[in-house]
Order: sequence, then structure tokens, then C-alpha cells
Amino acid sequence: MHGLDTYFWAHSRAGMFTAELTYLMLSGSILVVEDYRWRSIWRWKGLQSVRIFLWQALHDRLKTKSELARCHIPILEACDRCGALIEDTLHVLRDCVAVKTFWLKVVPLEKRQSFFSSNLSTWLCGNVDDVSRSHNISNWSIFFGIGVWRIWFWRNQFVFNQNSMDPMALLVDVSFRAEEMSKIHSHCLVTGRLKIDKWIRWHPPEWPSCTLNTDGAHKANGVSTAGGLIRNFSGRWITGFGLMLGSCSVTMAELRGTYKGIILAWNFGIRRLHVETDSLCATQIEANSAADFMANLACSLPRGLMVYPSPPLGVISLILYTLSGLRLLARLFFSS
Repeated sequence: MHGLDTYFWAHSRAGMFTAELTYLMLSGSILVVEDYRWRSIWRWKGLQSVRIFLWQALHDRLKTKSELARCHIPILEACDRCGALIEDTLHVLRDCVAVKTFWLKVVPLEKRQSFFSSNLSTWLCGNVDDVSRSHNISNWSIFFGIGVWRIWFWRNQFVFNQNSMDPMALLVDVSFRAEEMSKIHSHCLVTGRLKIDKWIRWHPPEWPSCTLNTDGAHKANGVSTAGGLIRNFSGRWITGFGLMLGSCSVTMAELRGTYKGIILAWNFGIRRLHVETDSLCATQIEANSAADFMANLACSLPRGLMVYPSPPLGVISLILYTLSGLRLLARLFFSS
């Protein structure tokens, strides 16, 4: 970077010094390092109404008994459900005896200590960011967000209508809503990816053509190989090859393998040839499994080309499988 050095105020996103930001910083009302917590809430994958609820909860502004007392409303701060001395946000959503039974049914044993001991902001943001699986819950983040939202709903039902919360009924309700929300956010209209289930298999060419199947491989040690095989219209083995290339990209390995396969077919007198390799939009490994085997077999070869007049032992079962007419289900994804 070239240019003159300039002053940058660390407590402002734009780097500009203002008296207002300085006052907020000195009074402890601004914490730039905690901006990520608000981003966690607004990135939560769920209903906008639930996001707003989570935002209010993170601000500790839910109208609990403690919050109403802070606003100088004459009211007892005790919890109406369990009799605890103070009903604040964390008590309503996690620590109340009526609520704790629900969380104990879904929080894994190894996570319970941190779950029930963290402060409000750490508890909310940590669980909202956690998209892992837990028991039968496919997405913990969505389940947690909807869970605290419904817990607040049932708290209000008790306060205003004297309707008690059944932990098992709540679990079923939250699980159903979370599963539906997960399905919505994995739908192709939301993700922009079209999902198609398609049965695939290797198809022999029409007489008198032959088919060349090739594939490339790139190993963790940087070595790239290619391999392939040529079969006639009845699926009979004509020849195969393995190619040790050394260091190159997997794309270059596949191109070199295709080129060597075409040259090999020409030398065998084949003039009608179908060339099949991995698709760019969907890697159909099942339909190209024999070529994939030949490419990986080349990892044990010295540098250069090895031609196989008869099929190696390991590839025979793959060829017989493709000739049996069995098909495998592949899930293909296409970007819209």
C-alpha cells in the first residue's frame, strides 16, 4: 500500500472521530467488538417475527417482570410460574423450572453445563450460530430460535390466561415448526439450486461404435493420474490404460487422459468412438466407476503410459455390474 499515514478512530466503523462516539465509548454504551452478535441474530434462518423477538431478547427488553419494574411500573418481580424472586429474560427463556424440563429433553448431556451457566448474550448468540445436529434435530439453530419464541408465547399464556405449558406438547410443536422451516430454507426456490433425482448407469454404444470412458485423479501428495477403458457395443473390453502424470491439476489430468484414450482407440483401428468423462455440472461417479478405478490404479505406476490388453482384476466386477443393467440413484444439483 502506498500513500500517507492517516489517523483512524477505532470506535467508529468509518474511522472518523466524533464527540458522540467518544462519550458512548467512555460511558460503556458502545462495544464495537460485539457487533458480530447482532449480525448473528439477523442472519438467523427463520421467520422475521422470530428474528425481531431474538433481537429484543438480546437487548434484554422483553416485557418481563424485571423489565416492567425497571420502567417504574409498580409490580412484583417474582416469577408467577415457579416463584423465583426475579423474572428476567434469562429466567423466562431458560432457568424457570417450568422451562428447564423442556431444555433437558433436547440439550445433550455434554453441553448442559455451558448451556445453563452462560450469560444472556453468549447463550443466545452461541445457540443461534450453532447449525449442528442434536439428537433428532436436524438444525439446532432453527430449533433453538423457534423454541425460545414459543416459550415466551406460553409464558404470556400463563400470565394472562392461566394456561400452563406442557413440556412434551411444546417439544412436538417446536420440532414440527423447526422441521418445516428447515425444509423451506433448503428448497430450490430459496437456495437457487434445483435438485433432481435421476437413475444413472453406463449405456453401451450402438453397433459398430465403441465407447471410451476416461477419468482423472489428483492425490493429496500432489500426484495426478489418468486412466480409462474402451468397450465395444456389447460392453466387451477392448483395451484400457493408466497414465502417471506427476504434478498437474485434475482438469489437466482428465484432458490428458482423454487425449491418450483417443490416440489409443485410433491405433486399435477404431473410427467410431463415443467419449464419456465426468460431467461439469454433475459428477456421475457411478456411471464412470470403471474409468475412475483405472485412474486410481495408475497411482502405483511409474511415470508414463501403461496399456492393459486385458482388464485388471479389480475392474472386472465394475464392468460386470454396469453390464447387469442395474442402476444407481444419483442426486444432481443444478444452479438456477
